[in-house]
Amino acid sequence: MQLDGDLAERLLLSCSALTRGAAAAADGTRLSLTQARVLSTLDRDGALRVSRLAELEGCAQPSMTGLVTRLGDAGLVTRTTDPADARAVLVALTDAGRDALLANRSALRAPVADALQHLPASPGDLERLTGLLEDITALVSGRTPRVA
Repeated sequence: MQLDGDLAERLLLSCSALTRGAAAAADGTRLSLTQARVLSTLDRDGALRVSRLAELEGCAQPSMTGLVTRLGDAGLVTRTTDPADARAVLVALTDAGRDALLANRSALRAPVADALQHLPASPGDLERLTGLLEDITALVSGRTPRVA
């Protein structure tokens, strides 16, 4: 199936705006979008090197080191020496980090759930839409989608 780039661009911009809009409308979020993305990555992938986190976030390693230091000072991540390379540091999510991530997701969920109530769509339509977005995310991330 051949689709023009406008649809892909609209989808990308809409997803970005949805995330930012939910963060702006949410009550009680204490994590920045970047902090939440890093904690979410650690929750999904497990402990990672600072260099890998920087690569995934598209930022310089010193910037990620600063972010990891702040997250560590807040007790949301731990830093340990990588057993495979004593020069490298592994960053892992703490229980407090997972709790903060879950609280952040809960706060972000409220404005999105409210918006869904105002759409002329059935629960089945919304379930299919969510599944498609999950599949697109998997494909873009190099993972296997639910359905090929």
